[in-house]
Amino acid sequence: MRYRRYGDVELSEIGFGAWTIGSDMYGGAHGEDARRLVERAIDLGVNFFDTADVYGRGKSEELLGRLLAGREGVYLATKVGYDFYSNPAKPPRRYDAEYIEFALRKSAERLGRRPDLIQLHNPPREDLERAAAHFLRLRGAWARYVGAALGPEVQVLEEGRAALRAGYDSIMFVFNILEQEPGRTLAEEGRGRMLLARVPHASEVLTDRFRPSFPPTDHRSLRDVGWLRRAREIVEREVAPLARELGLTLGQYALKFVLSFPVTSVLVTATTVQELEEYAEASDGKPLPEHHMKALEELWARHGAELSGAPRRAGEGRR
Repeated sequence: MRYRRYGDVELSEIGFGAWTIGSDMYGGAHGEDARRLVERAIDLGVNFFDTADVYGRGKSEELLGRLLAGREGVYLATKVGYDFYSNPAKPPRRYDAEYIEFALRKSAERLGRRPDLIQLHNPPREDLERAAAHFLRLRGAWARYVGAALGPEVQVLEEGRAALRAGYDSIMFVFNILEQEPGRTLAEEGRGRMLLARVPHASEVLTDRFRPSFPPTDHRSLRDVGWLRRAREIVEREVAPLARELGLTLGQYALKFVLSFPVTSVLVTATTVQELEEYAEASDGKPLPEHHMKALEELWARHGAELSGAPRRAGEGRR
């Protein structure tokens, strides 16, 4: 495992997306299954774990807090902004100072510690800018660093730029071979900040475990089936041969693409120990060759407009 520095922390290039534990967003690992995932991640050198208060309505934070209790050298990030306390079924987004401090206090109680990074969860640009005055003052009080997890939509360029202008330490955004923008732009304009990439495998399209549909409770079911099938056609024709050329799995190749940019950590969705082991091997200090990066840039030039127009179901998720 390789590590990348921001400020006084060095984060593992592969981060653990804790939306897979304590909630049912991805089938939901609980109890012994969650323990195996977290312990194996640590064995593999993963030291960065990202969760949110809304995952499992606090259960992901509680579980992660217990599993990491007493461990040195691990960094915790969480996200707040969905008020599931007042409306568990359909949490409204809130970013006012009173609610944010209340939510952070509850998160710290569940985690058993103050996190290293606190993030506003999916703030619209106006809320992100409005909240900056009070949220940035929480740096050093509630956490070492403050950031914004952008979404749930992919097209968050203006939100990302607003966060960078306002002085947030970190931004989190979708970035993968099939959804290269605004990730490319944010990775360049955000140099020197903590840049966290998510969805590197485009809902498993960029893995060897592709399936065209998911159970209705699975967060990935929000993807349009037509988009999934079309994206997979492109991957099998244009990406898989490149991965085979380097002796990599599709999942490893997808991670290496993102790690070839100046991101700090890539958060993976791993539901099994085997997936974690596969993904960890992508962090070997070797970026993709220049001719591969050029080929993937050309892929985006050919298909970007089509792939960017991906429809999603109503009720877009909260990750």
